[in-house]
Amino acid sequence: GLLTGISFTLWFGDAPTLWKEYLTLQAPLFAWVTVGTFTFFTYVFAGFMREQVCFWLCPYARLQGMMYDCETILPTYDYHRGEPRGKLKKKADESGKKLGDCIDCKQCVAVCPTGIDIRDGQQEGCITCGMCLDACDVIMDKIKRPRGLIRYASLDEMEGKPQPPLHKRPRVLAYFGIMLFSIAGIIYGLNTLGALELKVLHERQPLFVLQSDGSIQNKYVLKILNKTDAVMQVNVSATGHPDLKLVGAEEPFSLPNGRVSPHTVYVRIPNAKLTQDTLPIYFRVQDITTPDHVVEYKSMFFGPKN
Repeated sequence: GLLTGISFTLWFGDAPTLWKEYLTLQAPLFAWVTVGTFTFFTYVFAGFMREQVCFWLCPYARLQGMMYDCETILPTYDYHRGEPRGKLKKKADESGKKLGDCIDCKQCVAVCPTGIDIRDGQQEGCITCGMCLDACDVIMDKIKRPRGLIRYASLDEMEGKPQPPLHKRPRVLAYFGIMLFSIAGIIYGLNTLGALELKVLHERQPLFVLQSDGSIQNKYVLKILNKTDAVMQVNVSATGHPDLKLVGAEEPFSLPNGRVSPHTVYVRIPNAKLTQDTLPIYFRVQDITTPDHVVEYKSMFFGPKN
């Protein structure tokens, strides 16, 4: 559980740095809370609830069930061959009743991770692991009967219907198209992923301050994420009004690699030059070494109502 929590947290920060902070007990509070939360739930789900998570919490089984049809190949019990079930007897059955190959040993139930009985048909609890197939084949070998009483097959196959090729199944083609679209989107996103990410938070209390020189000042917190593996020096600028003055960004900001850096800046505009009480402001962050690494963000400038 602890390793699960740490592994999840490392996705959202620089892994070597976070490991060092954990080992030296200097990690930020959010990192500790995340690790503790995932450790707790992993321990509860994997240690106590176990297969009940598959039945009641995990949406995978329900989505999986929606995607299945009678042509889907799954672990399937051959009820034509296995029924009626009955215990294996060395002597002939005096009743003369002919039994199927299933001797009702329940080995398929015993080895199932979720405890379902595959002989009752397809169920949400089936994770298609195939352990019931192996257990049944072992029993069939012992009683000198053919393997495959439980095997990977479709319901149509069990009814003797021919299995159509994949390219003639509309459901398969639709799923294939969705997968291609998703993969194309991921590739496009990775290729167009910027080296910088910017978020601007406007100070709400107060919205603006009247300076002694008659200018209106707004306060902003720039949260800049450096996605590269090297320290970056960036210039910050702002546009939106010809008389705008940006305070606090006269010198380049140094951005550590792989983390968000907050920086406070102020925008001042002469009150006499303001023609409206709200004005769009555009912040621009650009890497000094690599000018192509640039990001912009639109915010608002607030002034007194005329």
